[in-house]
Amino acid sequence: MRWVKAVLVTITVLAALAGAGFGASVLYAQHVAGQVGRDDMLGQASALPQITKGSEYVVVTGPSTVASAPAVIGGGENFLVLGVDTRAGWTQGQSRSDTIMLVHVAANRRHASIVSFPRDSYVYIPPVAGRWAGGKTKINAAYAWGGAPLVVQVVSHLAGVNIDHVVRVDFTAVRKITDIVGGVDVTVRKTVRDGRTGHTFKAGVNHLDGKKAEIYVRQRYGLADGDFDRVRRQQQYLHALTGKVLSMGVLTNPMRLNELLSEAAKSLVVDQGLDLGRTVRELSGLRQDDLGFTTIPSTGFVHTTAGTANRLDTPGCRALFLALRTDTMPDYFRTHRGYRAVTGA
Repeated sequence: MRWVKAVLVTITVLAALAGAGFGASVLYAQHVAGQVGRDDMLGQASALPQITKGSEYVVVTGPSTVASAPAVIGGGENFLVLGVDTRAGWTQGQSRSDTIMLVHVAANRRHASIVSFPRDSYVYIPPVAGRWAGGKTKINAAYAWGGAPLVVQVVSHLAGVNIDHVVRVDFTAVRKITDIVGGVDVTVRKTVRDGRTGHTFKAGVNHLDGKKAEIYVRQRYGLADGDFDRVRRQQQYLHALTGKVLSMGVLTNPMRLNELLSEAAKSLVVDQGLDLGRTVRELSGLRQDDLGFTTIPSTGFVHTTAGTANRLDTPGCRALFLALRTDTMPDYFRTHRGYRAVTGA
């Protein structure tokens, strides 16, 4: 199975270039905007039948006429990032969006929060004609049944937030991107072996080239917390890659920068309304320390007809989603440090 777990490498490149200053931002906009794909994913999502069932993870304190997306209280902007397996010959019904992340950019553009939704999260998915009667199942089935538009609707309903933009990525170029920057260093808590490839990651600092990075972020089995540990690895890798791009000469090396941007653009499809140039300029003040990472809270596993799924923690999700709606994620991180990824499994 082709690896698509490091979907946020493209977002890392965007954030890193933005953090390098206005000059690099302009270069990014000029170079990438004309190469990325476009798809009316938000328009298609708005055309879907409205979800009238309220989300158990959203507490609406005031009147709301749209059950799936109560009005945002504090502002900010939400990007839904989807990593999709689009191997040759596969139809949409065979595909899954195994990487789902919500990137919330604060209204003041001084902080960005990356919230991971594990693929096996047990959530409500509305009826899909001929495919699904409606009810709870694993979140990664939404893409197979309705593509990116259905995922937009499901995440918006689940978290009670508006989705402003969608970024879809197929990361066939991830190995080369990692090698372009000379690899990254990650810290592993304890020695673990990947049964699929036979590679062993030793406790302590590990240097990952493109091939090892693919193994590291893709591994799921053999990790104590399965997909949760894989999500932590994805977040850790993203943070390390951002720091590497900012700290090395890639941003001042035209040839290397061109190569990096070209590889990122190959895998990127965005919604019709996303202005890449404006977005990068607005994020020009962000630095590595301005990025926060978390995963939607879970209380463990539940056995379902779709297999073992992740049971969401209702109070925990309510606190997280409220912080997203009120644009107070830095405050959330200060009081919920246990949810943040620090080292990989």
